[in-house]
Amino acid sequence: MSKYRQQGFTIIELLLVIVVIAILATLTYVAYTTISDRALSSALQSDLKNASTKLETLKIENGADTYPLGPTLPSSITSSDGTTLQYASNGQTYCLTATTSKSNTLQYTLSDDNRTPQQGTCSGHADATGAVPPQYIQTITTATCPTTRTLAVDARDNHTYYIQKLGEGANARCWMLTNLAYAGGGTNTYNDTIPTGDGTNGTLHGPDNSGSTAYTLAKYYTHAGANPTTNPTQPSTDTTGGGTGANRQYGYLYNWCAAMGAQNGGSKPNTSACANATTPAPNTTASICPSGWRLPTGQATTGDFTLLNNAVNSGLTNTPTGLLSEWLAQRSGYWSSGFDDQSSNGRYWSASQSSASDARSLGFTSSSVNPSSNVSKSRGYAVRCVAA
Repeated sequence: MSKYRQQGFTIIELLLVIVVIAILATLTYVAYTTISDRALSSALQSDLKNASTKLETLKIENGADTYPLGPTLPSSITSSDGTTLQYASNGQTYCLTATTSKSNTLQYTLSDDNRTPQQGTCSGHADATGAVPPQYIQTITTATCPTTRTLAVDARDNHTYYIQKLGEGANARCWMLTNLAYAGGGTNTYNDTIPTGDGTNGTLHGPDNSGSTAYTLAKYYTHAGANPTTNPTQPSTDTTGGGTGANRQYGYLYNWCAAMGAQNGGSKPNTSACANATTPAPNTTASICPSGWRLPTGQATTGDFTLLNNAVNSGLTNTPTGLLSEWLAQRSGYWSSGFDDQSSNGRYWSASQSSASDARSLGFTSSSVNPSSNVSKSRGYAVRCVAA
């Protein structure tokens, strides 16, 4: 009988086949993963670029030269299926981060100053898991003041203000473009809080909307249109008659003693330095303004208000057009035993006094501007600060 021997694979041959199959499977997986990652990367980068383009468009359309505030993206900005866009912005800078549910490792970012998508985090920005750190107004100087309208935060109470450098050369000043709304107290990181009080000197009293006039007590008054905004809310840019509702940005109205920082002193009982022309003279570098900022001066030819009117209003005294459009002046009126001229007149304190009872101020109506008007210190006027 013939004997047949059945041929088969040896163990070594089987192992070689398994190794080859494993190598081929690995190469296939790597190739697939690479192609898939490239596709996902392209989608993430495309979403970031599209979102960036829309943010730049919105910045132009909103008329305030600022980006929408984070962390919520405008509803008009969408992304691809599976892509999540995270957004952080303080109005002046932003960081966009794109991730995908189809990968645990892919993440791309894009920022206002680097619009090329890159892996990692935005250089010099907060990542999208948290808000962009606020720019405190106390840290801004004339030298570092932006030349475009910028959001800044008062570290004392987190109220927000627009700021901008206005004017040219030696006459350039860094201005608040929103009326001050500080009511004393708060966080004293920069040693610039003013205590609130109940009748003693050196403290801020109010709101005293129905109170009596006073030279010796620092008082403030809050109209229904005060509408202070808190980080990260942007102030209004509406100056047409004060606007309506939240568009009004009157801030608080202060008598001159309050605007000067509720200074202590005086040679008579219950008298503050704010109410004395010479004994003792008020410290004109002190005020209710944030640290590093001060009340504007009000001299007729060289005061800050005169320089401002020259810079943005061509020195005109028959129209406040430039003050309204560039300085965003609010027609916040005044207080004198009650509120008056709201939505029609603008009144702003300076640090310049003319007597024990009077001080200089900027005043305007629809047909006149006076950068150095003389008024009683007992009135409640708005305050705009200027960087020292």
